[in-house]
Amino acid sequence: MTDDDYHRYIAAFNARDYDTLETFFADDFVLENAGFAVRGKQAFRDFYAFFHEFCREEVIFREFFPGRQGFVSNVVIRFTGLKELSPEVLEERGYPGMTPVPVGVSVDVEFYIHYLLNEQGLIRYIKGAVWVPEAPFQA
Repeated sequence: MTDDDYHRYIAAFNARDYDTLETFFADDFVLENAGFAVRGKQAFRDFYAFFHEFCREEVIFREFFPGRQGFVSNVVIRFTGLKELSPEVLEERGYPGMTPVPVGVSVDVEFYIHYLLNEQGLIRYIKGAVWVPEAPFQA
């Protein structure tokens, strides 16, 4: 994947264009996130259909680091609370470890995301390292 490909990937994510986004994924890809894993395209759609009902995400590109088996990106993700979401609901849905964003609040979180590619150049694995904001969310 090139830097230009990654910009198309981000544009598809920000537009919620899951059909285009999934063209970047291997059928059996895995996304590890906040203590749980999303396995495969359908689980990816299910997770984001649920999560984006409560929270808007905007990926802001910073840098792209190509490697031999994949790449790392440095992005900021702006999370904006749209609808009330509790830790209990996240736990019930199988997404423990996520922190709900209060309605009307936006918070920027910096990530370094590691992507591994298969032999065809499709994403087979995604895992991010995140920094917790210095101050807790405030309404």
